[in-house]
Amino acid sequence: MNIKRFLQRLGWYHEPAAYHYQPDERYIELLNFWASQQRQDIWLYQFVLQHFSDRLSAQNSLMISSVFGPRKAIAKSKSRVKLFYTGENIWRFPEYSDHCLSDVDLALGFDDIHHERYIRFPIWIFYFFGVQYTEQDIQQALNRLCLPPPERRGFCSLVCSHDSLGIRTRLYRQLSRIDRVDSAGSYLNNTDALLTRFHDDKVEFLRHYRFNICPENSNRPGYVTEKIFQAIRANTIPIYWGSKNQPEPEVLNHDAILFYEGRSQLRKLIDQVAELYRDERKYQEFIAQPRFVRTAAGYIAARLDQLRTKLAQLL
Repeated sequence: MNIKRFLQRLGWYHEPAAYHYQPDERYIELLNFWASQQRQDIWLYQFVLQHFSDRLSAQNSLMISSVFGPRKAIAKSKSRVKLFYTGENIWRFPEYSDHCLSDVDLALGFDDIHHERYIRFPIWIFYFFGVQYTEQDIQQALNRLCLPPPERRGFCSLVCSHDSLGIRTRLYRQLSRIDRVDSAGSYLNNTDALLTRFHDDKVEFLRHYRFNICPENSNRPGYVTEKIFQAIRANTIPIYWGSKNQPEPEVLNHDAILFYEGRSQLRKLIDQVAELYRDERKYQEFIAQPRFVRTAAGYIAARLDQLRTKLAQLL
């Protein structure tokens, strides 16, 4: 069985359809993004506009492509500079498994690849840090990232649309033995509060619970999405699995996270959650821990600086 067929059976791969935005008056061409994404809502588009709008021209145009369309569209692009980005698990998109390094001038993704045309740039940066942020701005954003908790909080939350590996289901069922787990996504749904009460604001929904089940879709090294950062933003305790349980060590304090470490260690995890839930002093001690390590702001600022420096060279 080839890798595409295997991933399709797991529900991790779907044939992409090309979404092509013609170059606008700013000479930026967007390829293979979700059809629902508006140009102005794409972080990389805004980053280029803020820093390089004066360099772009008909002779010095830029293409930005993601994975939701055929790779051949990148080769057909007439833009002078080509940038590829994926915030997705690249194994879901086999034709992009090399990050297009042979076809583009610069590639961005979550993998840790040592290549002159590659920068590690995980998707969670887009959610919390502006395109013009300095290291000082980033540090200030980290300092105020955690929202204050409401007066009353439920036990545990889950927001997801599928569970191909069964981990979310396993955690949901085991944690439900402690108290009710509210699942607001399309999978295991038992509440409409996310839509009716919180107007589809996921972080605001999570903020009303003490714990949040937030595993990744796969356990690939370095693959860390916005999920764990949304839990931290909501000032809840993340129950996490992914990135070999070493998510962003230069950014996150792992002592402030609960990790799912497989079925053999599940009872230990459930007992730990139960203890924190039933002992208010221990819960407050746990959640009061710093969420970020001292290198966090510098690490994030370095991603932005590298991107700005490389684009400056290319444009």
